[in-house]
Amino acid sequence: MKKLGLGLGITLSSVLVLAACGNNQDTAEKIINVQSTDEIQSVDTTFSASNIATITANMNFYNGLYTYDLDNHLVAADAVDIPEISADGKVYTIKIKEDAKWSNGEPVTPNDYVYAWRRMVDPSLAAPYAYMFDGIIENATAILAGEKALEDLGVRAIDDRTLEVTLANPTSYFTDLLTVPAYYPQNQAVVADAGDQYGATSEQAVYNGPFELTNWDAASGNTWTFSKNDDYWDAENVHVDTVNFQYLPETATAMNLFESGELDVIELTGNFAVQNKETPDYQTYPIPRTNYIEINHESEGLDNVNIRKALFQAIDRQAFVDNILQNGSIATNGFVSREVAWNPETNTDFRDDAQLSLDYDLEAAQAAWEAGLAETGLDGLNLNMVASDDEESQIFAEYVQSQLTENLPGIEVTISTMPSSARFAALKEGDYDLGITFWQADFGDPINYLERFDSEITRGNYKFDDIDALVDQSREQANDPQARWGTLIEIERLALDEYAVQIPVYQSYQAILQNPNVQDVSRPGQSYVTIVGQM
Repeated sequence: MKKLGLGLGITLSSVLVLAACGNNQDTAEKIINVQSTDEIQSVDTTFSASNIATITANMNFYNGLYTYDLDNHLVAADAVDIPEISADGKVYTIKIKEDAKWSNGEPVTPNDYVYAWRRMVDPSLAAPYAYMFDGIIENATAILAGEKALEDLGVRAIDDRTLEVTLANPTSYFTDLLTVPAYYPQNQAVVADAGDQYGATSEQAVYNGPFELTNWDAASGNTWTFSKNDDYWDAENVHVDTVNFQYLPETATAMNLFESGELDVIELTGNFAVQNKETPDYQTYPIPRTNYIEINHESEGLDNVNIRKALFQAIDRQAFVDNILQNGSIATNGFVSREVAWNPETNTDFRDDAQLSLDYDLEAAQAAWEAGLAETGLDGLNLNMVASDDEESQIFAEYVQSQLTENLPGIEVTISTMPSSARFAALKEGDYDLGITFWQADFGDPINYLERFDSEITRGNYKFDDIDALVDQSREQANDPQARWGTLIEIERLALDEYAVQIPVYQSYQAILQNPNVQDVSRPGQSYVTIVGQM
């Protein structure tokens, strides 16, 4: 690549790519001020939470071996070129750039990857994204189970610039996995020096991406700054010096700051999106994010499939996106987002191939509700629904509450709103009945969504052996992509049509206002962050 620009994810969006704002400003410091509706939780990639701000930040502060360009094609980041892959598809040999450096000036080496990956599968750390190694890297499953040593993980440094990875089975999307933060490197000496404070403040970390984090700590992190990393291997083509973020979950507050010139980019929800559609600063774009209701199957009544199907069919998705959100978001009863993956033979979008029967149907919902109550002996349900305190999550939660209470007699829904970090903790600990949440593509393969139904990964406290078996089967079908495609479709059908394990409602479009002085912005759709190619 001749030029790399800034791949900068903001707030709930996928990516911002920014170039210089005009020839007359070429020598001036370039500063962007941005709203975030989410908070960074940690910059330790081992414990990277699944909220947007954390993952987006980590994908700008750190580089992996590969990333995506603006057309969602895989391109080298810290790697020199594409991997050399053995004939059996299990051994990957990857060269690392000689000028890849940490922000303290030290070189990024294969051992930084070996150390970070071993840390990810250390069972004593319980890393939330360890499942991305389970069944993928040789011996990861046994290590996570405490049956083998960390040193047995299938990754090693051949020399100062060469990394060798051995897979448990051929995996068609493995190189895509190398774009996500779970597979990023870590500097062992810096982690050791910081101890349990590593990643808790901007100073307790070292960075190898286009930016460094400054002015942030996890305890009081309502503002933070992306500062250009002069040690980044392509720093001369990073065209923004500073990006200042403010955590502002309320659109009205952000709107006032945008109008006063204190913010350059803000999100719009509900009436704000409608009111500003005709303004020149208004933009909207799709995001590969499915917003859904997570169901705790251990809660009273929610272990009953008819009750879950009643909830699933009681929500008018189309009315929500048309009349409430009004920002271009699209209704969905499927979990895999549109424009993520296509049939390897016909090039049909997964969402069009994977047709599901369960959807909004008030008569069917009420029949399933009555059947479920009869089967459980219940008169009704009192459900606690947790949601983040950003405006869109609250709008979503209130709509779900009204739909369920109006359409299913005997149900009561209480909404508990909280910062995203607390909501994430509640879902992880099972302290909820229903949860307003989302899943956004880490990489462009349906398995990134569908493995969430695996009993070893889900937070929903359920186990369906046929789903687990199909997830395992899909991992063994790398050499038969069409058969694998059919397996993936069946996983989603079982999870949603048969078991209603959770309730997809809509795929996001993001409406924003953007200062016209912020130019050359592009938002590729398949991941949180993409480094731009030629500009």
